[in-house]
Amino acid sequence: MKIMTSGESHGYGFYGIIEGFPSHFKIDVERINSRLRLRQSVFGRGDRMKIEDDKVEIKTGLWNGETTGSPITFFIPNRSLTPPNERTSIPRPGHADLGGMMKFDFDDTRIITERASARRTVMDVAIGEFASQFLESLGIKVYGFTKGIGGIETNLMADNEPEIGKHPLLCPDKKAEEKMIEMINEAYKGGYTLGGKVTVIVKGMPAGIGTFTQRQRRLTSVIGRALFDIPSVKGVIFGDEDIWKVKGYEGVDSIFEGLRRKTNHAGGIEGGMTNGQDIVIHLIAKPISTQKKGVKSVDLDTMKESETTYVRSDTCVVGAIVIVATAVVATAVMNELIDSFGGFTFEDLKGNFSSYRRRIDEFQK
Repeated sequence: MKIMTSGESHGYGFYGIIEGFPSHFKIDVERINSRLRLRQSVFGRGDRMKIEDDKVEIKTGLWNGETTGSPITFFIPNRSLTPPNERTSIPRPGHADLGGMMKFDFDDTRIITERASARRTVMDVAIGEFASQFLESLGIKVYGFTKGIGGIETNLMADNEPEIGKHPLLCPDKKAEEKMIEMINEAYKGGYTLGGKVTVIVKGMPAGIGTFTQRQRRLTSVIGRALFDIPSVKGVIFGDEDIWKVKGYEGVDSIFEGLRRKTNHAGGIEGGMTNGQDIVIHLIAKPISTQKKGVKSVDLDTMKESETTYVRSDTCVVGAIVIVATAVVATAVMNELIDSFGGFTFEDLKGNFSSYRRRIDEFQK
């Protein structure tokens, strides 16, 4: 299966194409749109979220609401069609501006910003919700939550994604979440940004998905590559975040009768393959680099020191990263399962996967 996206922060919108997906899988488009709304409404987002009303249109690859086996084309239009600022030759530190301008020989940061902008994750979320529906049909669930923001952290593990009506930051720990919200409000007033931690969990995966035989097919490589594509993500940890602090014999997940485990330090993946436990992934997200106050840079027109200008930005994107991260993990897992179990129709693939799951279950008896 192949996936490609295109589009810019301003202009017509964003496109996504999935090629190689089997036929006869029914898609709930409204569920995709609900996920897109959630991406916009988590606490800490900026004024851009008030401009856009993201809704996906599926242009090709469906017949009566079911996939046909042909490439599936997603489209999300932009409401804001033109950049909010005039040409600028002052690259923003922490962004793709300077490297992109040098690489592609442009004198306007906006040309780089348009594609590098985190707004492109809107298509990641759309495709990821499609992937989540696919995985749920196979008995697999992907969800996430906010673990920490600005030095405040919770040790609670959520069994489901927190409801945004009760948890505006998608953090399961209400007391910690209230402190996080206070910090974000202070950051907004102070004109700076905050980073944090996100946890993503995958439940229901049988053992043996992924491989130890090729480095690029190890499931840690597949999922890690997808997560590092998310803007602001600077670290990805599978399993126990503090594994480096313990003795080796304390950090292994011992195997007991019935092939049971009492711990999950490995985060559900050993040797590049699932081991039947929950996949647990922790992400570290930096504070976004755009600040209300000017940051030191150089004007490439004059090559003299200058300061960046501010248009608009989020204060904290950690809650939004929960939505994006669960989406890209779901997409990565979907891709792996389709590559592994194939089939021209969804029922073919589901049958192949179910047969494999039964064999693994029998092995464990």
